[in-house]
Amino acid sequence: MQNEVAALRRRGDQTPSGMVSPWAAPILLSLCIIPFGWSGLIAPLIWIFLRAIESTSGWPRALSFLSVAVLMLVSGLNLLPGSEHIQVLPPYTDASGNLIYASINSGKAVIAIALLAFMLRMKQTFRVTDLPYLLLAIFTPVALGLLLYTPSIKFTGTIAVAVMINLVIVCISEEGFFRWILQRGTEELLGRWRWLSVPVVATVFVLLHGGWSTDISAVLLLIVASICYALIWTLRQNFWICVMTHWGVNLLHMLLLPYPLPG
Repeated sequence: MQNEVAALRRRGDQTPSGMVSPWAAPILLSLCIIPFGWSGLIAPLIWIFLRAIESTSGWPRALSFLSVAVLMLVSGLNLLPGSEHIQVLPPYTDASGNLIYASINSGKAVIAIALLAFMLRMKQTFRVTDLPYLLLAIFTPVALGLLLYTPSIKFTGTIAVAVMINLVIVCISEEGFFRWILQRGTEELLGRWRWLSVPVVATVFVLLHGGWSTDISAVLLLIVASICYALIWTLRQNFWICVMTHWGVNLLHMLLLPYPLPG
């Protein structure tokens, strides 16, 4: 299978170098300081290191992978001063114990903005042949969830807003970290053992998303979902397919299953 990511890297920047300054994007991204405070300055730094990954090789490329991974972790975990969750609407709650927030994680928003600014120039697209992989990766964990838990069907305006925030901020930022940086970097590090990146990155995903859970069913569901996310990257090498897979699972989780999961 042709590695689309490698092909895109060989083609290089899609914008004619003589028309746009290479500093235009980071300068514009620095404006993130206005809505997000000092944490907004992470956006141009992430873009610079993403650009360095695609334009270098050897130890500078490896250092760029490491640098952007650290920046994304620090920002996504809201470790920077002033990072906060911005509430858009009052949370959805019901008698069944569901609790869904329509809020913006400012740290993940900064990551998503930088990734969007960078990934749009990579021009990765959907193909018809991607659809079966996408649907299988979405419905496998959701079907397991429906077997493990009593369905909890729900939908309100708050949930609709939460779903869209989940797509444009949560899924883009998390897949940028787990797939475009962590899994891609691990594949390069492992070489011919690159398939080991699937269990490695899936394990990291589980630990960061609730490896502390006391509910065995929740952990099992999380493990299956994390493996599906890692496999879809290995099989398709397409960032946007990974984003839509992650979002599809989260969407159906919000609409059909208890949210958050017990434990």
